Amino acid sequence: MRALLSKPSRLRFLWLLYAVALILSVSSLVTSQTDAKKDDKKKKPEPFKIQQLTQGMGLYAIGAISPDRQSILLLANKPNESPNLYVMKLVDHSIRPPLTNFKLGITDAQWSPDGSSVAFAAFSESVSFPEIYTLELKIGKVLRLTSNSFSDKEPIYAQDGKRLLFTSDESPLPDAAFGTLHIASVAVTGGKPEAFTEDDCSSIRPGLSSDGKSVLLVKVDEHTGRHSLWQYGFDGKPQRDLTERKFARIHSYVNVAGGSLVLWAQEEPDQQEGIYTMKGAEVRPLPDADLPKRTPAVSPDGKLIAFISPTDTGTQLFVFDSASGEVKQITYKPGNAHSPVFASNSEILFGSDRERGNEIFSVDLTKAATDEKKKK
Repeated sequence: MRALLSKPSRLRFLWLLYAVALILSVSSLVTSQTDAKKDDKKKKPEPFKIQQLTQGMGLYAIGAISPDRQSILLLANKPNESPNLYVMKLVDHSIRPPLTNFKLGITDAQWSPDGSSVAFAAFSESVSFPEIYTLELKIGKVLRLTSNSFSDKEPIYAQDGKRLLFTSDESPLPDAAFGTLHIASVAVTGGKPEAFTEDDCSSIRPGLSSDGKSVLLVKVDEHTGRHSLWQYGFDGKPQRDLTERKFARIHSYVNVAGGSLVLWAQEEPDQQEGIYTMKGAEVRPLPDADLPKRTPAVSPDGKLIAFISPTDTGTQLFVFDSASGEVKQITYKPGNAHSPVFASNSEILFGSDRERGNEIFSVDLTKAATDEKKKK
């Protein structure tokens, strides 16, 4: 081939070979550095001590902490079974055998104000719609409070513990379209449910104000579908529109010490999910707008907000500190964290599949992970 090429042509050919080799070398170096950065990110040490609390739990979700802050509700499922109710003691992490045995599982479990019973929605084997039940913890008695061909869910206890409010698609309005949701009420001793809201639009997600003297609920505009958080009296009459037309979707809200609220919401339907603090009429998003934020949990003193966000290593746990105004990533190990709950002002429980199976983990925000390494 050298004989077929002139000297200038040979030089151009050699330069071409050199250029191709140089490009391949640089490309390989960039790829290597990128992979190294990804590996470093996956291997990044977690800042706080994380402890696995359960083994073979089959955790589905971590629920609410009891009013005395001694126990926590769990939903877990054995292989090929639906999630049922468990209770874990916070002091020693001991877990009682399952308290329910619904073939199709339960959801929306909530404590009574005195912690003696739990309300939840469940599917019986005879119907395809969720109904409202209560469980008396001491004697294990399950009482079914609704029985109809409608979907009843999201129960909460009134402050006096004598009635439950829940979301139902059984509309009190004549000729209402099927699927129009309303808040209903039923006595914890049983009886015929009553309509709590009778608005032309849907109302969902009942809750109590921080002082327990009024009801919070989300109303859905029948024309635009936008959500707004409202305050109602226990007489079923609206008192105040708290968020007006700020949000397209309100997924949940949490009361905070001092009377403020934390909302998990979206300002537009196609916008990523975010978390907002609300004090009076002032609504503020948490910092780091590019970070999607889901399922908030608030510390008892209201100073910290834990939440979940997707990352390139799975959904991870983050914490916002209102004192510093900063967001900090807490977990880095590949896996999917979910349903964070504050066991105290400095301890967060969360579910994750970061090890084998889906288990409960605890992170101590006062104990750095490096402290354990120094002891060893």
